[in-house]
Amino acid sequence: MAPILETKNLEVSYGPVNVTKGISIGIEEGKIVTILGANGSGKTTILRTISGLIVPDKGTVTYKGKAIQGMEPEEIVKMGISQVPEGREIFQDLSVYKNILMGGFTRKDKKEVEKDIDRMYSYFPLLKERSNQYADTLSGGEQQMLVIARALMSRPHMLLLDEPSLGLAPAFVKKIFGIIKQINEEEKTTILLVEQNAKMALELASHGFIVLRKNPDVQEFYLGVREEGIRGTRRWKKKKVWR
Repeated sequence: MAPILETKNLEVSYGPVNVTKGISIGIEEGKIVTILGANGSGKTTILRTISGLIVPDKGTVTYKGKAIQGMEPEEIVKMGISQVPEGREIFQDLSVYKNILMGGFTRKDKKEVEKDIDRMYSYFPLLKERSNQYADTLSGGEQQMLVIARALMSRPHMLLLDEPSLGLAPAFVKKIFGIIKQINEEEKTTILLVEQNAKMALELASHGFIVLRKNPDVQEFYLGVREEGIRGTRRWKKKKVWR
């Protein structure tokens, strides 16, 4: 099966600093796939490049057979890709309801938008209870639920999640990961997950990619081998690699 999304030989630099080099991944439709790697290995940069927030120096991003690198983020959202950024970027001075509503800003079907807000409340009952509260009064876990709900309002075919467990209590982490699985199963949404909690990411994903730098310790941690000079990504299936 041809991948719904594919990157080939992505290279991205911030000024003189090369962040990613030779990143090639393929994501099959309907799957949950994770990207693992050490801090600073370029995982967030990969997601931001896919969503159009960064234009790569080299390489291509192909979605449903069309090259999308360099397109405006809004156009990429309209094509069916939505990103949940790291750090829970909420509209603090807006209510929970209005934050969720902002996720459907590209849509014109107002009645369906309202139906989808109700659907978000079915996934996240806590948000319904707090719908009239300002978003900055929510806990960290509730804010994470809010940004996921907002991203789903565009009815994406593919959801990019950047560190959804970051800074959350274990109970909220378990709840968030359960909702991610539910969204994948019920909505058939393809999910690309960047996550530092390797154990939970590996349990959730069908397979994934490890972004490696020239660091034998990192290679040994993720792959169980030491090999000098690796750059780019390694693909693995969890049943074969993770013990």
